[in-house]
Amino acid sequence: MFVPGDLEWDEARQAWNLAFDQQPAAVALPEAAADVAAIVDFARARGLRVAPQGTEHNAPPLGLMADTILVKTPRMRAVTIDPEARTARVEAGVLWLEVTSSAAEHGLAALAGSSPDVGVVGYSLGGGISWLARKHGLSANSMTAVEIVTADGRIVRADSEREPELFWAVRGGGGNSAS
Repeated sequence: MFVPGDLEWDEARQAWNLAFDQQPAAVALPEAAADVAAIVDFARARGLRVAPQGTEHNAPPLGLMADTILVKTPRMRAVTIDPEARTARVEAGVLWLEVTSSAAEHGLAALAGSSPDVGVVGYSLGGGISWLARKHGLSANSMTAVEIVTADGRIVRADSEREPELFWAVRGGGGNSAS
């Protein structure tokens, strides 16, 4: 975790949009879901807000962050393609370029957006309107499951049968801002 004054502070807090100067209480760079759960527990115990930022986009809607731990996920970049099931499993920091490249090796195409440097998670949770949407639907509608850390620090797998309300809520709900 980085805090103001650390040598890595300025690089860690930087957003994709350089016009926005993020000033969180701390920046965390987890490497796994268990790390995210520990960050949530740490923040909750200290009365701090948690704001996720997968790929440094979407900074302005996060608002003022003086009481916030900014959780950035560039270290969570695993992509697994199952060519037979025609599915991809991605971690929170994966960019669409990484998925489209991996899928193409198997003759598959992803329901990615027009920009290769946008994160899969934020794009999909915001709906995911791709060039292929008219024929194949929204990216959010193709999601089969999510693994999410809840506000109480639990790691939950949600799909249409386990935690179906949570699964419905996160798929394309829009409103990716923290409030």
